[in-house]
Amino acid sequence: MDQNRYTQIALARAADIRAIVISFTLAHATLSVVLGFAGDGLQDSGIRLALAAWIILGSLWSVAFMDDAIQDLNMAFRDMEGFMETSMGKRLEKMPVTVFRVANVVIVALIVIAEMMAIY
Repeated sequence: MDQNRYTQIALARAADIRAIVISFTLAHATLSVVLGFAGDGLQDSGIRLALAAWIILGSLWSVAFMDDAIQDLNMAFRDMEGFMETSMGKRLEKMPVTVFRVANVVIVALIVIAEMMAIY
């Protein structure tokens, strides 16, 4: 495959990662404001269910999207001719991508747990 194609894939997936991080952060920051100022509105079980569904399903979607983008970005770099001989490529060889994938799940899970505790 053309090396420019790998570069374009890597750039696109990096943009995807930035987009999901910004979207996730804004959504959960907004949710924190809602939880902080909702007052009696959170006593309605329907509202709590809707918020819980959003928190869980939105977070699952974010984790899956981010994990896929991390894997694609990693593979695009590895497929680029000569990249693994560069300093960044050598660092990538030493870097366990699995750690970032697991950290992504753990961080999101902790956020979800905290939000669910705030709701219930």
